[in-house]
Amino acid sequence: MIDDGTFHDTRHLAITRLAKKLNVLDLARMVGHKDLRQLQVYYNETAETMAARLD
Repeated sequence: MIDDGTFHDTRHLAITRLAKKLNVLDLARMVGHKDLRQLQVYYNETAETMAARLD
């Protein structure tokens, strides 16, 4: 159990995980962001992960 976790912490975790499965427009619609720049906070891909998708 996490004693100091907040709603924002769980929301951040959920959106970060969804960002790996949904394209940015679908993610924005799902979570209610109108400005795509807000979603950059949740996009935490490494250079290695991005490069692997190019192969």
